[in-house]
Order: sequence, then C-alpha cells, then structure tokens
Amino acid sequence: MHVHSVLLRSFRFPFVFMLTCDRAEVIAEGRGAAETLERALSLNPAMVKAFRYSYEGDKAILRMFLLSSGILSPLFGEDTIQSQMTAAAEAASLSGTASPHLRKLISSAVAFSKRIHTEMNTKVFDRTIAEEVARRIGKGRNVLIIGSGEGARIVAEHLIPFNTVTMTLRDDSKTFLIPPGSRHIPYESRRGALGESDAVVSASSGLYHTLDEDDYPLVEGKLLFDLSSPPDLPSSFGAIRIDSMSVPLPERDRVITTVRKKAGEAASEYMEWLDKAARAGGVMESAERIASLSLRRSADALSSLKLDEEREKALRMTLYENIRKAAVSELISRKS
Repeated sequence: MHVHSVLLRSFRFPFVFMLTCDRAEVIAEGRGAAETLERALSLNPAMVKAFRYSYEGDKAILRMFLLSSGILSPLFGEDTIQSQMTAAAEAASLSGTASPHLRKLISSAVAFSKRIHTEMNTKVFDRTIAEEVARRIGKGRNVLIIGSGEGARIVAEHLIPFNTVTMTLRDDSKTFLIPPGSRHIPYESRRGALGESDAVVSASSGLYHTLDEDDYPLVEGKLLFDLSSPPDLPSSFGAIRIDSMSVPLPERDRVITTVRKKAGEAASEYMEWLDKAARAGGVMESAERIASLSLRRSADALSSLKLDEEREKALRMTLYENIRKAAVSELISRKS
C-alpha cells in the first residue's frame, strides 16, 4: 500500500504495482518517468539502471501471460507468481489505481497460469545436465548431493554406478525418494558431510542458500556444481552452473515453445476482449472507472483516518462497491 501511495502521486493513469521474488514492476495504461518506480522503492536509479526494462503494447500484454506461467522466473516453471499477481491486483483495486482493463489482464494471466500448470509439468530437469555432471565428476568419487528433488535424483542415478553418493533429505518419512545405491543424511547434517566429499552438487529447490560465504573453507578445492534454480551457492565459490555447461536443454526448450504458443493465443483472446469492450462502451466498465477514480481521490482522506490494515481494507472495499453500484444505476438511467 505504501508504494501505491507514492506512485499514485506521480502516475495520473491506471496502474498496478507488482512485487515478486526477483522483480518490481508497474503494469500501467500510460508511460511514466523511468526512475519513478526506483524512487518509490528508495533505490538509487544509477545503481539499478542496468536492470531496468520496459515493454509496450502487444509485447507488454504477451509478457504478462509468459510471466504468469513461471517460465521467466529464476525458479523455472514455478507457480507461486499466481498469488503475487492476484495480491498486486487487489492492492491496486483498494488504492483506486487499477482499471477494468488491468484487472481483466491480470485475472486472465492468472487463469492462464493455472491452466498451464494443470495441463503440463513446467518444472522440468533435463537429463543432459545430469549427463554432463557425471562426465565431469568421472569415477571413484565421494559425491554429496544437497537436495532430493527430481533434479537431484536424476543426477544421483547417473552417478551411483561409478561413485559413492550421499544425498540430503529434509523429511525422514520420504526416504522412498532416495535412489537405490545411495545413502541419505538429514539436510541439517550437510556441512558435516562436506569433509568426506570430493565433489558437491547443490540441487536444492529451496529459495535460500544451503551453504553461505562462511562455508567456503569446507568446500575449497572440491569440485562444485550449482544446479539449483535460481543459483544456490555464493558466486565466490566458483561452482559450475547450468548456464556455463553449454549443454542442450530439450525438455526446457519444449516447455518454452509450448507455453509461448499458448500465451500468444491467450494474449489474442484478451485483445479481442479489449476490442469488444471498446465497441460496447460498457456501463460496467465506466462504473468501475468512476469507483476507482473516487477511491484514488479519497486516498489522503482515508489514510488520515489511521485505521488498522484490515479495517481500512474493508472500508475501501465498501466504498468501491457502493460507488460502483451508484454509478451503474445513474449511467443506466441516462441511457434509458
């Protein structure tokens, strides 16, 4: 809500502010100054300039559907962005900064994401990665694999015939996940197992470091692989990562190709909706715009009440619905 409050003083057009695990974005029906978002987040524009990007028109619409699918995320194919997009749309609606078009875009993108994750497995791990890791490790090594997800298991299967493999497990009730021929230890014991390991493979699906800078003396001189997405080990460790292996990723490429095709179709459907809405000159759309504008103009007054978050949210929702319904009645009476 704070960032929305800052941004609405700069943007005089509908917008939604979205914050995910690796990005902050403004989805808007207009163009603002490049540094507005960075200043609202108290970031130095000069320091983050290299990470700034923008999309307009059809490309921006298509990107929303691609983004919702998870194929643009550091954790490839994840679906947690669905809730982040929904929360962003809700916050914008309560601040009066959203519009029917933006709400429809985000709800369509979220629905598309749910459909994609129902129809196909997007969290793929290519066997070409495991084959390359096995080639580089060779034979007769003691290998510690941090992780027990699909990627970790595929790597273990390639290493077990020629090496001694130890895997970490967070949940003792899931020992059935561990491939035959390997042993498992509790995840909490990973540091203790580093000393007896010649090679270490991080293939964790968690969003936090399994090892940190202080652990470097424990891994110095060992063959290190970081197969996590996003990368898990500190860059100073010099671990071999997927993007530095130069191996083909046919499964990931297949997912990207399929999702891009379906996203293009979903974006076209949204643009068709836009055309129909423009031709209809809908009463509901006009009423929603009036309600959003009224909330936006009441922002300072509502904030001055100093209500707790839940009470302010309830008040904003009540005001929005009452204004929207009143506007619908008035617009219908004018047409009749």
